[in-house]
Amino acid sequence: MVLFFFALLGGIVTYKASSQPWMNSVRASSAGTLVCYLLVLMLAGTDKANVYATMFFGGSFVGMTSSHRLNHTGILIASCVFGAISAVILPFLNGIGGALGVCAFISVVIVHIGSVAFQRIAMRK
Repeated sequence: MVLFFFALLGGIVTYKASSQPWMNSVRASSAGTLVCYLLVLMLAGTDKANVYATMFFGGSFVGMTSSHRLNHTGILIASCVFGAISAVILPFLNGIGGALGVCAFISVVIVHIGSVAFQRIAMRK
């Protein structure tokens, strides 16, 4: 449950911060992850900081999504989907580069396609 919280926090913080005129999504993701890591390191130690900051970082990939694709609600849902997908997929991709990005991409695609499908179904009624 804590891992879902950090994934959700990463998505929200990055999405909100990247909307500022002086901040882009890459800066928002890296700054948020650094702050998260340092805070958890001071409060809980290295092992937990590594795990929680990794989930925050993966969630921040979701938060880097364009506002044209997902809104605030979409980011919340995609971050939760990321938490679930990463719990299943990441153990199989241990040591492979880009695993967090793949999980984030799959999460955003699932939510975006679901949103478009829901809108089309609502239009038909």
